[in-house]
Amino acid sequence: MDPLLDSSASGPASFAQVAEALGLGMAYQLLVPPDGVGRRFTYVSPACLALTGVSAEAALADPARLYDLVLPEHAEAFAVAEADAIARGAERFEIEVEMYGPDGRRCWRRIASARRMLADGSTLWDGLLSDITEARRTAEELQDQRRRVEVAVEATGLGFWQWDLRTGELAWSERNRALFGLAPDAPVSIEIYLSMIHPDDLDRCREIYRAARNGPQGADFSMEYRVVAPNGQLRWMLTRGRVVCEHGEPAMVVGTTLDNTERREAEERRSLVIGELAHRAKNGLQVMAAIIAETARNAESVERFEDVLLARIDAMAQANDLVTASGGRPVRLSQLAERALTPFGLGRFDLKPDIAEVTVRGDVAGGLALLLHEMATNAVKYGALSRPEGWVTLQTEGAGPGMAALNWREQGGPPVRPSNRQGFGSRLLQAALRQHGGRVEPTFEPEGFSARMEFRVAG
Repeated sequence: MDPLLDSSASGPASFAQVAEALGLGMAYQLLVPPDGVGRRFTYVSPACLALTGVSAEAALADPARLYDLVLPEHAEAFAVAEADAIARGAERFEIEVEMYGPDGRRCWRRIASARRMLADGSTLWDGLLSDITEARRTAEELQDQRRRVEVAVEATGLGFWQWDLRTGELAWSERNRALFGLAPDAPVSIEIYLSMIHPDDLDRCREIYRAARNGPQGADFSMEYRVVAPNGQLRWMLTRGRVVCEHGEPAMVVGTTLDNTERREAEERRSLVIGELAHRAKNGLQVMAAIIAETARNAESVERFEDVLLARIDAMAQANDLVTASGGRPVRLSQLAERALTPFGLGRFDLKPDIAEVTVRGDVAGGLALLLHEMATNAVKYGALSRPEGWVTLQTEGAGPGMAALNWREQGGPPVRPSNRQGFGSRLLQAALRQHGGRVEPTFEPEGFSARMEFRVAG
């Protein structure tokens, strides 16, 4: 008797009995001759009929009865894989294919076998054909569910990820890759992910994760950190995750990622604006206190005090309105001058066209407007504007980097007589632009007062 078919031998019978007893599937032995041409089953367990609709006897008589059950779209790949395993003398052969079942329906089968060399040079493959249809369907359903979850998550702008702690495998959705600046097919690993976290945030992220992993089962964690994308762009990420345990041990970490860059930048801008507003408010109050004190010191009457004070406050208010209307951005010098000088009659001011090319920073505008108003007031009282034929010329001049200069020159007025008296105007000339790095250089020439106002401009 052929020892391959002898039930007392250590091969087929005992292997088949184990397979049948455990319900593992159809056990078989496939013999391939030394030249690799042709093949035949030397043993097929009785489970063959239930799994394939082909009896064991029919399969032994004609192996094509089983091979022909492989679906056409799988047949070529199966034949190539089997031929390659035989040609290479592989120790194991394993593949999953779709086959027709006993009722003609498509079923998934797993074919796995191990090679044994015989004395005559033939190869004997001890194998098992098992039904994995339900397992494949379950896996496909889980995959479908995962895809639906990913779509739902990504519809909210979130990226989805999972990290298998047992295998070390890290899986990212396309959206998650995009958030980190990676291509849809770019490889990902925990090492790649950690290398993208900003060095200043890496230790803190590790501590947050470690606390969640060592905490109670199913612990959640949340962390906000910076990442450096492959293109060098710095972005803020908000990651939320959960540690999933199996048998009391951490097995999986799943979570989402949200790009928080716009919110963080908006918060930073808001903080800057609030700080700037506080700074301006403080400066405004200090200037207001100085204006009130100086006006009161030089007022001839309560009525005069009121008129002068209101005029000076209005000059600042006009400048602030202009800055507010621009959203805090720089304003044109020509607009600022027109606002400040309109009450004195713009027809008496020669505003040169080059003034329109200069932009004034918002924090400088208030002091410059007050300065122009005060010089115009003095020009009406003592200078060129005190006579009908007098006028004032304003034009820009060269200045250092990041600076601009505006020249105020009075003409057609009475002769100028410098005074030792330090009034509000004199003090203002010295202080109006100084806190912003500017300065004023007055000149008291007989033919008319002039001043060179130097101030910072918008970058």
